[in-house]
Amino acid sequence: VSTLKTIRLNSGELFDLYPPPKVAKERGMAADMMKAPRMIIYELQQARLLRAVQSQRQLNELMVDFWNNHFNIFAAKGADRWLTTSYDRDTIRPHALGKFRDLLLATAKSPAMLFYLDNWLSVSPSARMPANARRRGLNENYGRELMELHTLGVDGGYTQQDVREVARCFTGWTLLRPRGDAEFRFEPRLHDPGDKIVLGRRITAGGIEDGVQVIDLLARHPSTA
Repeated sequence: VSTLKTIRLNSGELFDLYPPPKVAKERGMAADMMKAPRMIIYELQQARLLRAVQSQRQLNELMVDFWNNHFNIFAAKGADRWLTTSYDRDTIRPHALGKFRDLLLATAKSPAMLFYLDNWLSVSPSARMPANARRRGLNENYGRELMELHTLGVDGGYTQQDVREVARCFTGWTLLRPRGDAEFRFEPRLHDPGDKIVLGRRITAGGIEDGVQVIDLLARHPSTA
């Protein structure tokens, strides 16, 4: 595994060394570099296979694979080409044998997850945004996946209104920039400051703590167990 260069690099370094084709062309890189981003995913797949076969920590590798599947992202979607390596190394692996709540919070803040489920685009409907802004109102993708797939399950007792309220709680959970060197950032100006009711519980903490309260609530819920 140590011979696989890309698994040791951070997302910004991966973007610089293996840029998207348009950037590679602008930099005058060789033609074979146009397909370079594929190397990142290829080496990550190779690392997973080698660890599965050779690791002395087989239970850990099994749980890493399990959680990568449970909290899945799509590596071929945009910036996730450069974010997936860090997602596996820095989000999933450190929590593979730890507390579920900590892993749930780590995935919620992960640039790869924020980009994959478009939560980085989600803003309060009342937020004042420029006319040309990419962010346009509430995005429910993450709120729905969080309850349907990550925690409660499709029959876990939540409603469409709960999906909307959870989405409101996670407004402002965004990215510094949507590319390879993306970093989590909470932007208060994008957050919905109003009270929310999730699964019958009133969420009033305000700011980033609205989302953290939802994580705590869902992590302890009987349907999640």
